[in-house]
Amino acid sequence: MQREAIFRHIDEHLEEHVEHMRRWVRQPSVSWHGHGVAECAELVAQDLRDVGFGEVEVVEGRFHPGVWAYYDAGASVTIHTYCMFDTRTVDPKRWSVDPWGAELTATDRFPRVLKGRGAMAAKGPFVAFLNALRAIVATEGTLPVNVMVLAEGEEIMGSPSYRSFVERYHDRLATVDASYCVSSSQTATGTVNVGLGLKGMVVLELTASGATWPAAPTRTIHSAGAGLVASPPFRLAQALATLTEHDGSGCTVDGLRDAWAFRADLGEDERALVERLGARLAGKDWRDALPLGGAANVGRIVGDVDGFGPLLRYLYGPTFNVAGLRAGFLGPDTGTIPFIVPGSATATIDARMVVPMTADEIVAAIRNHLDARGFDDIRIDVLSAFDHQRTAVTHPAVRALLATLDDWGFEADVWPIQAGGGPWTVVPNVFGVPCLRGGAPGHGVGGDEEYFVIDGNEKVAGLADVEKFHVDALFNVAEALGNGS
Repeated sequence: MQREAIFRHIDEHLEEHVEHMRRWVRQPSVSWHGHGVAECAELVAQDLRDVGFGEVEVVEGRFHPGVWAYYDAGASVTIHTYCMFDTRTVDPKRWSVDPWGAELTATDRFPRVLKGRGAMAAKGPFVAFLNALRAIVATEGTLPVNVMVLAEGEEIMGSPSYRSFVERYHDRLATVDASYCVSSSQTATGTVNVGLGLKGMVVLELTASGATWPAAPTRTIHSAGAGLVASPPFRLAQALATLTEHDGSGCTVDGLRDAWAFRADLGEDERALVERLGARLAGKDWRDALPLGGAANVGRIVGDVDGFGPLLRYLYGPTFNVAGLRAGFLGPDTGTIPFIVPGSATATIDARMVVPMTADEIVAAIRNHLDARGFDDIRIDVLSAFDHQRTAVTHPAVRALLATLDDWGFEADVWPIQAGGGPWTVVPNVFGVPCLRGGAPGHGVGGDEEYFVIDGNEKVAGLADVEKFHVDALFNVAEALGNGS
């Protein structure tokens, strides 16, 4: 590797690299609204071609397209990498700048940041990785690994197409050695989070409606007629009430109840990682240490709070949650009146767990549970169904990434599993390869006023160093996978 020449290329082309990032942020891609996602897919595809990917296809998804790309370096090692190019919704009134303007500005901590929707989640970090690939190809003529990119424009919607994308390219992906989804995960204090797996995740929509339940109207009517018809919202509430204990805790679903009590058997290495995380968080209120919004937001944690109990439950404990309910009159902006019987009612529910059941088995258990209680009319639409995945910290690819962080002087927080879940587990589970997620410097914030740091400070890397780190990490991981050591 011509390390210094690659680094010099990054320095000399840094402003071009910033513009690549700004171009992605300027392109709206709000999946829930269908705003610009197809156009963004074409942008992603063209950028991959520009980097040197010889095989690029825009592929139809359930709601929005994805992108498949393959860079054949003739190498002995092949990696899969993930890209999401859709973004959350935007309320311009909550921004001080145009959220699609991709403005470069300063903050009180950083000389220059790129502000705009998608700058941090997750266009900016992926473009930084692509910029590093550009620099390698421009200097070396090729990459040290073959790279398969499988990108999607539906992550915010629950990635409903990603499993089908993997199935579509199964024969090609069968040659991968690792799912290398390394992206910027640096905190404001400089620590880099490294993820070695994720919980399983199921996201469902349960709908009660007159279309499947004759006692209810098929379309909304005035509530003057409520004495002659049944209520879909009440029907849905009764169905939901069968899924948990009376206080809303636990899970009473037939076939899932026993799995609910399951606790992951942690090996010595995994337990050591949990204990190290716990030691770093020692002395903090768990409501502040974990993403609960702080003590002002949560009065008390459910269950014991001794030792590492809350951390273990957060990482490995099951969750069963109603994320949203919607039916009929939802306020004056919904275009209806409060005196109605809605024709349908929908609940979005999600479950995240590390249990000896597949995501498909969990969905089937919920279906069977409802049917057995007379709720066969409740329609279930699956938005997400992903199994859990865990990668050993001793895997050569993980050791190589951690060694790279150490060489750069970045302290790592290694999470043996992450409490979220999502499409990152599909390729590792289908092909039995390790999953690396996060693990690279680079910092930003999401939500309103979202930004990605371009020029860093004494703790946080700027874009040039982020790209240089990607170069070192990619070569180191390639060598580790090639040697199998």
